[in-house]
Amino acid sequence: MKKQSIRKSAIVLSAMVSLMALPTAAVPSVFAENDSSFPYALFASSAAKGAITVDAKHFTLNGNIAANGTIETGKKVNINGKKTENAGKEMLFIGDKLTASYFGSAEVSDGLNLSKSNINLNKPLDVIGDASLNGNLNLSAPIKADADINISGNVSNVNSPVLYSEFGDITIDCNNVNLNGIVYAPLGNVEIRANNINLNNTVIIADTITLVSNNVNANYGKSYADAAGNVSESRADYIHKYNSYLMNKDIDDTLDVISQYYKLTPVDTGEYKQLNILGMYIFDIEQYEVEGYGNLSVMKTDGANQMATIVLSPFNKDLPLISTDYMFNGEAHISYIEFYGLSNDENSKDFRNVVGKLSGLTDKYAGLMSVTPTPAWYDEIRTMGLFKMTSYTDADKTAEMLNDSFRITLDASKNMPQLNAEQKAVKVAAIQQYSDNLVDKGGISTDMFKMVLGVDATKAFFNNIFFGTARQ
Repeated sequence: MKKQSIRKSAIVLSAMVSLMALPTAAVPSVFAENDSSFPYALFASSAAKGAITVDAKHFTLNGNIAANGTIETGKKVNINGKKTENAGKEMLFIGDKLTASYFGSAEVSDGLNLSKSNINLNKPLDVIGDASLNGNLNLSAPIKADADINISGNVSNVNSPVLYSEFGDITIDCNNVNLNGIVYAPLGNVEIRANNINLNNTVIIADTITLVSNNVNANYGKSYADAAGNVSESRADYIHKYNSYLMNKDIDDTLDVISQYYKLTPVDTGEYKQLNILGMYIFDIEQYEVEGYGNLSVMKTDGANQMATIVLSPFNKDLPLISTDYMFNGEAHISYIEFYGLSNDENSKDFRNVVGKLSGLTDKYAGLMSVTPTPAWYDEIRTMGLFKMTSYTDADKTAEMLNDSFRITLDASKNMPQLNAEQKAVKVAAIQQYSDNLVDKGGISTDMFKMVLGVDATKAFFNNIFFGTARQ
C-alpha cells in the first residue's frame, strides 16, 4: 500500500486541539469467565438491532451466542447453550496474537484475486488489500487481509485455523459452506450465505454477524476458543492502526481519482520532505504536478496525533482550490473539506455550475454530525465547506465524501477551457494572496510553522510546495 500524505493551514491544528480534549471510550471488563477460553461460538460487539441475524429455516447451535445488540433468528431455533443479548462486552482484540501464531511464515501478497473452477490453498497468506476467491474452494491454511475477504462459488470447505479481516468484512456466498476455525473481523461484518451452512468447529467474532441459509448447524470450537483466549489486547492500539490504514487508503484513493483525469508527476520536495513541528508532529510531505491543472500537495503525520491533508491548487482551470484535512484522535474523527473560489469570475456559468454541484454534498452528507470550525479571517473568502465530526465506524462515508468532492470538481474541469496566460496570472495571484495571508494574518497551525521555520521559510514552503505558486 502506498504511503502518501497531506496537510493545510490554520484551521487544522485548532481542530486537533479540540480532538485531544475529547474523552476516550470506556473499556468494559474483558470476558470474565472461569477458564481462559473465549466463551462464545458467535459473538458480535455491535449494539445494533440484529447485531447477530440468522435468517434460516432451521438453526441449531451447540454453544453460547452473545451480542451487545439484539439477536434475530427464525422460529425453528435450537440453542444448546446461553443466548445473551445486550451483553455489554467489549470487542476481543487479538490481532497481534493471531498474527504471531498463524502468520509468521505467511506469504505476503499485494491483493489476492483468484477465480477458477477449483482453488486449493494450503499455505498461510497475508494479503495487503482485498482477498477474493471465486470457485470450489478447499482452504486448509490461514488467510489474513487488511481489507475485505470475499469467498464465492459452489462449495467452500474451509478448514483454516483463521480467516482474519483486520479492518474489513468477511463474506462467504456459496451453495454449501463447511467451515472450521476462527472467523475474525473485529471492525466489520461476517456474512455467510448458502443453502446449507455447517460451522463444525468454529468461533466467529465480529462487529456484526449475518447468516442466511435453509439450514445452519453451528458447533462451538473449543480448541479455537482456547486459541482466541479471553484477554483483549489494547483497543486504543488497534484503532490507532486502523486510523493509519484509513489515512493511507484515503490518500491513495484520492490520488487514484485525480490520476484518472490528469497525469500526476512527483516533485522532489527537498528539505521539506519531512518537517518536525516542535517534536509533536512529524509531517511526511509529498508534492505532485497535475499536468494541465495545477499543484497537489500531500502531508501526513502518524504519531500520537494522526492527520492527513490534501491540497489541490488549480492554476490552469478556473475552479475552486480544494483543501482537505482528515484528523484522527482514537475513535473520534474530524473531516474538513474546504473550497476556495479564488476565481477570475465567480459569476461565470461554468464556475457557478461546479459550485452548485459541490453544494449538493451538504444535503448528501447531512446525516454526518456537523461542527463549526474556529472563526478565522478566511471564513469570508471560503466558497463552501464540509465540517464533520464522526466515529471511526463512519469511515466509509467520510471517505466517500472526500472522493465525491474531488470527482465533482474534476468532472467539471474536463468541460472547462484552459486559462490563457493573462487569466492564469490572475488565478496564480489570487492563490498567492491567500497563501501570503495565511502567513501574515496567521492562525494556529500556520503560527506553529512560523515558530519552527520562521516567516520567510514558511512562505517558501507554502509557495514552493504547499500551494506551488512559485512553480507557475
